[in-house]
Amino acid sequence: MFGAAGSPALANTVAKAEAECRLTDNGRVVFDGGCSIKQKDGSGTVGFVVKLEDGSTYRFSGPNRTNLRLEGGDGGSNVMFEDKGAKGLFSWNDGTRTRRLSVKTNETSTSSAGDRDQINARIESDGRNCKSAILAKYGDGSRMSMADVDVTLGATLRQSIDAGKTSLADINRSGLDYNFTTRRAKGKDPIGTCATDGQGTVIKIQSNR
Repeated sequence: MFGAAGSPALANTVAKAEAECRLTDNGRVVFDGGCSIKQKDGSGTVGFVVKLEDGSTYRFSGPNRTNLRLEGGDGGSNVMFEDKGAKGLFSWNDGTRTRRLSVKTNETSTSSAGDRDQINARIESDGRNCKSAILAKYGDGSRMSMADVDVTLGATLRQSIDAGKTSLADINRSGLDYNFTTRRAKGKDPIGTCATDGQGTVIKIQSNR
């Protein structure tokens, strides 16, 4: 639901997403509505916390996804977990009844803390690459330094990243776009855009000069 078990991208990370949940009790639907799910992977344990809009909370934990237990209410029942991509299904039996909790997430809203850290690091790294390339292109014969080049992530791209619509995988595939301004250039100070590719290499600088 948040990625394959043991995936390096999820090691020691926390992921949280809004979702739609359905809970059945011996086949009878007892809840069908909004919920949230939080997952933590790392240090040899896997944990899920599902909170339903009616206030109910279900906590599942174990050494891996194939060996989970329900904490609390149903006496530590063993739980079967099925990962179906954007949908996960938790099933357990306390000896008298079988309960199933399906959780369907909005994949675009699921973002691990590790991914966010890597995205921020990538934005900073590619920004430095753009600054260096801009200085090399426009700094000859001037007193311009790196401090005189300002780069900011394009507004549309920033909104897409913040909304979870552009992922780390997207950035690694397509790169990033920046706007830049300069000072102390020889002649007119260039203002324009800089683009990097999926590896962080500057592939385009376009300016008013």
